[in-house]
Amino acid sequence: MEYIIETHALVKRYGDKQAVNRVSMHVKKGDIYGLIGKNGAGKTSLMKLLLGLTSPNEGQITLLGRRELDRSRRKIGSLIETPAFYKNETALENLKRFALLTPTPEEEIRSILRLVGLGDTGRKKAGAFSLGMKQRLGIAIALLGNPELLILDEPINGLDPSGIKEIRDIILELNGKGVTFLISSHLLDELGKIATGYGIVADGVLVEEITAKELAEKCRTSWKIVVDNTAKAAAALRAWQEDLKFDAAGNELHIFSETDSSEVNLVLFRAGVRIYETRSESIDLEDFFIERLGR
Repeated sequence: MEYIIETHALVKRYGDKQAVNRVSMHVKKGDIYGLIGKNGAGKTSLMKLLLGLTSPNEGQITLLGRRELDRSRRKIGSLIETPAFYKNETALENLKRFALLTPTPEEEIRSILRLVGLGDTGRKKAGAFSLGMKQRLGIAIALLGNPELLILDEPINGLDPSGIKEIRDIILELNGKGVTFLISSHLLDELGKIATGYGIVADGVLVEEITAKELAEKCRTSWKIVVDNTAKAAAALRAWQEDLKFDAAGNELHIFSETDSSEVNLVLFRAGVRIYETRSESIDLEDFFIERLGR
């Protein structure tokens, strides 16, 4: 499997605080990987390590399949914390300045501005831009040099709904062109609209990596059935439907397949299983992440 970001037991300490604690993460080429965690969990510290803005105390980093990190980082664009730009210059003038680092023809610069919705800002100074426009300018700067990977730290923080949609559309368009994304955000519902995978960070530890498909499986509606004998109940259900998806733990069954609960109850009754409770359960995206972060 081709990983565009891979770390092994990565550690970053600031004095007595371990901001990144033996993190081994895996971001596949073409992913939109959402980094989830509370404020101070270590998300930004991890991103800074990947970008070379700070050095690890321990561990290894592989970027774009290479250990030669300086070379790999030339193909990475980033927006960490707040965008940095020249407030008294226009969007075009800003991009021309930053393009000196990655020689980019003016037509390509104008194309990037059109992509992020800043193609018609004219002589308006960047310092007078709205928050959403500033975020788009930061993304435009990150796009110079045709990066294969974009690392964005809270790119929709503080934006209104229309601004959030604009940034989301830009991310999806670029991803459709082959750009991989690592995005930190605490707006779970918004991230859930675009992410293909997630890394959950708590107190510097990568608690879990999970794909969007796996998350959808965990968050779907299920039937909870409390019985007197889960082993007998499980055997009866497998005999009834071999491909029925369910978990059995303690005295509870959780059935995930789309099936009528009355049929399930009848199967269990005929097998001599006593049923104490039957009810529908579901867990939403926010509940799932809060449970993991609490752990």
